[in-house]
Amino acid sequence: MARNKFKISRFTNPSGEEVWRLSGTLNGDRIRRNYSTRAQAVAERQRLEIRALNEVSDGQSVWTTLTHDQNRDAIAAVNILKKAGSAKSLTFAVNYLLEHYKEASEQKQVPEAVAEYLDERWREKERGIISGRQERAIRIELEKFRQLFGERIIGEVRAEELKAYLDSPLGRSVAVPSLKTWNNRRGYLSTFFKFCLSKKYLAEDPVKDVPQFKIKKARGTAETLRAVQARELMHWLEEYRGFQRKNGSWQGEPGYMVPYYALTLFAGIRPDWKDGEIGKLLPRHVRLDTEVILIEPSVSKVNEKRVVKIQPNLRAWLEAYPLDRYPILPPRCFKYLLEGVRKEWRLAADVMRHTYISMTVGAFRSVGDAALQAGNSEDVIRKHYLDLKSVQEADDFWQIMPKGVSAPQWRKEEGRYVRKGS
Repeated sequence: MARNKFKISRFTNPSGEEVWRLSGTLNGDRIRRNYSTRAQAVAERQRLEIRALNEVSDGQSVWTTLTHDQNRDAIAAVNILKKAGSAKSLTFAVNYLLEHYKEASEQKQVPEAVAEYLDERWREKERGIISGRQERAIRIELEKFRQLFGERIIGEVRAEELKAYLDSPLGRSVAVPSLKTWNNRRGYLSTFFKFCLSKKYLAEDPVKDVPQFKIKKARGTAETLRAVQARELMHWLEEYRGFQRKNGSWQGEPGYMVPYYALTLFAGIRPDWKDGEIGKLLPRHVRLDTEVILIEPSVSKVNEKRVVKIQPNLRAWLEAYPLDRYPILPPRCFKYLLEGVRKEWRLAADVMRHTYISMTVGAFRSVGDAALQAGNSEDVIRKHYLDLKSVQEADDFWQIMPKGVSAPQWRKEEGRYVRKGS
């Protein structure tokens, strides 16, 4: 009996075009075919393997009530069980199929299913259930999926095709995606196929057979500013107004960026201005009368309310640059003002928040209190922020005041700095 093996590999045509080549033999006949995507090559290989199994027979003649096509199908089914190493009978396989398999109630094409799903995610974004960033990431992934699978019936997409899809390079890159990228994209596909399953466009979810990899996180010590760097930055921001235009005007006013940086540095508000906490924080959440900042669930990244203490130095900054005159996010040119600061100081995205947490732990030595105010777990605080700052440096940090304002003598009381003698 001829052995039938099929191999898929990268191949460059004489024209320079890269394709996926399917090669092998089928009952002695040589097979060599090129496909533009690996998914197409995988699908053809599956068809050839089924064809090979249909043509395999021990040659034994028996009387049967089956038609010729039914007989060939039964032979192929038995050979599939043999190839899988299963000792189960064809009768067992059929009974299992009838018990567990459900036919999709509707034949829905990929573009239609994707459009319905993206509409639902858009509504969730409008209601604040998911962020704009999440909605954009989902839409980008599903558009890629739609382009590859075209007019296919969604219920006919198989796990092997999804594996090939996730394993293919992204964009112009030729590199295999990282395991983290694989897991993220698999997550987007999983929620999409669960949606299709709920709509009865699928009989079963193919993503459950697509592996999700365990990745050992290697997060180290958080990057932070020193107290002297934080002081220099804040005093520089008091004069910063962006670049000067040709007509002599400036992008902003001196101090325009102070509230944004004061709240991210001295209150640890997450700094993503497009979809994060600082972009949702309102002046009414900043309570100078009770000396707290209320991070409501609608603002919080983790959808949980938390309370941040306003230390005396943050109060001084917010009184010197009140939010009714200096908005948290300046309405004009904020993006360009922010880019100018980051370019001048080479600031990492979360360095302000990291500095706040490490200085809070350094000053008050309470992991639990820092975790509550920052909205992190105590385990995260211990791993990445504990013992980064000495008590002396933390005290220096919490005495950073606007120019011309002197810090009085403080004492510590219940996680706050309090004026001595009060």
